[in-house]
Amino acid sequence: MTNIINFLTFLFLFFIFWIIIEGQVYRVRRIKINNRKISKKFKNFKIVFISDIHYGIFFRAKRLLNIVNRINKLEADIIIIGGDYLDISVKSKQDVSEYLDNEFKILRKIKAKLGIYTVLGNHDYYNRKDELLKEINSSSFKLLRNTKELINIGEDSIELIGIDDLFEGNPKVGILKTDSNNFTIAICHNPDFFSEYKNMINYDLGLSGHTHGGQINFFGLYAPYTSSKYGQRYLKKIIHEKDRDIVLTRGIGNGMLPIRFFAMPEILEITLE
Repeated sequence: MTNIINFLTFLFLFFIFWIIIEGQVYRVRRIKINNRKISKKFKNFKIVFISDIHYGIFFRAKRLLNIVNRINKLEADIIIIGGDYLDISVKSKQDVSEYLDNEFKILRKIKAKLGIYTVLGNHDYYNRKDELLKEINSSSFKLLRNTKELINIGEDSIELIGIDDLFEGNPKVGILKTDSNNFTIAICHNPDFFSEYKNMINYDLGLSGHTHGGQINFFGLYAPYTSSKYGQRYLKKIIHEKDRDIVLTRGIGNGMLPIRFFAMPEILEITLE
């Protein structure tokens, strides 16, 4: 009996150690996207996508600086940030101002050849939207809020379309109703957007965060909580649909508690082919 108790105690301590360590490390995940609408001039075009920074009490400035330095080494053509800049634990007006100021001092070091683009997430609306918009407007970031941006190389283009947050924002899908001849990337913080409006929108690549890969995910097979009404669907790394893909990131930060289990924080490097 004593041996069983010792073994269970060891497993419990190992689990605690694991979830704390995994919540503080990160990896670069690389994927390639093939689509007939990608022109030759955009072959090997590199997109770095991050989301869910959740900067706050459990997120050290040194860690964010390491992440930014790693992103810069990837030498992206464009960088896309999928929203949720602050952790929910940052509540007071003074804390919001201080944390955002410290966060953007670091984020402004991010470099991309053709621009940095961002959408808003649900947490960006919790008593912090105005302060966040000030920081974004005073940086080189381009906010896409139900708006479109063309990325041009010579006479060829791809389209970025950023949609406001599904729950806290005011998403307007009209901008995605036209089927463009250009390769079109739709960005919305919450991946449920792509199911809610599936038969009303046209795009080639969808990008989302929000679910954190479940954050606590039992060996990549099941997460008790997903932040999605579609259950386990949006815990996948990539969802293939007819003529289009939806790519999900597990995010950089952590919601509520600084822990992860089989849902390691990540930077996405997406290469068009």
